[in-house]
Amino acid sequence: MDEQRWRYVSMLTSITGSDRFGIAEIQTGEALVSPIPEIEWSRVLRSLYGDRLSAQALQWGDEEATAEAVRWHRWTSMAVWPDALWTQKVSTANRRDEPIWLPPVRPELARLPDEIFTREGWVTLEEYVARVCTGEMRPDMHPEAIAAQAIAARTYVARAMRDHPALGKMAPIPTGPKFQTMAKGSNELFRQAAQRTRGLVILHQGRLILANYVAGALWTPDGLPDRDPTFTEKWVTYNAGKRGRDVRPTGLSLRTHSGNRGCMSQNGAAWLAENGYSYEAILRFFYGDDIEIRTLDKPKETPDPLKAFSNPIGAIIIAATGLILTEGF
Repeated sequence: MDEQRWRYVSMLTSITGSDRFGIAEIQTGEALVSPIPEIEWSRVLRSLYGDRLSAQALQWGDEEATAEAVRWHRWTSMAVWPDALWTQKVSTANRRDEPIWLPPVRPELARLPDEIFTREGWVTLEEYVARVCTGEMRPDMHPEAIAAQAIAARTYVARAMRDHPALGKMAPIPTGPKFQTMAKGSNELFRQAAQRTRGLVILHQGRLILANYVAGALWTPDGLPDRDPTFTEKWVTYNAGKRGRDVRPTGLSLRTHSGNRGCMSQNGAAWLAENGYSYEAILRFFYGDDIEIRTLDKPKETPDPLKAFSNPIGAIIIAATGLILTEGF
């Protein structure tokens, strides 16, 4: 153990009162604090380990979940991007000539919860979806665009709850632009969209996708992205007709994450809906042709053992960046 790691682990021990840490947890934590002056490590780590979501994400050693939890924090202005966190983790491991440890994959949800815990208390999942649609969309948008938004919002929160087990149960669901905006109430139009798509989520190879979405650029009458008043078009992906590895991920999340199937443009969805696209076609336009749109309780297909080797989190892989190993719990 080199001197810097010894200091980091010693600090973790003093903060958590434990001397047992997984190597994935240590590598991810080191990558997270690397841009910060060492004198501030204690303050940052105390805040992270004092919060249920970020502590669990760090303990799991998951870059995507850790970056999300930090982004949802209200106490910090840290700009933590999953790709940068992963790059730093790889760089540090290579410098130390040690394997890169990956956490095991979180088990998929067996079903969606009936109710979730929000900053305003417990609400039904479908009321939450309706209120997110109210907070994220204009009421004059086409019903197919609103239906697409409802499915994306439901998928987004369900996947977040899968990867952060305390979220929506012991820790309230965040609201705002760093997560998704939940309005104080909902109108009938958005409630109808939630009920019409009740229980539907987006999956790829049987697992929930990240389902990122942004406003994106305004579209011209001819169907081309134009002015970008929210400066979010850079995150949008156009994956119509694409499948598998041809699907372009979005930089909003870790690009190598198996659930990163791109990012929907809300303005683009509105134009597509006005021009005859169904909500299924809209979602495939941004997330790829090979997504599934269904409820979670559908019987799953027999797993294909060969698919394990297409997912870096499920096998030991010798990569250009070094040796990548999974860590059991």
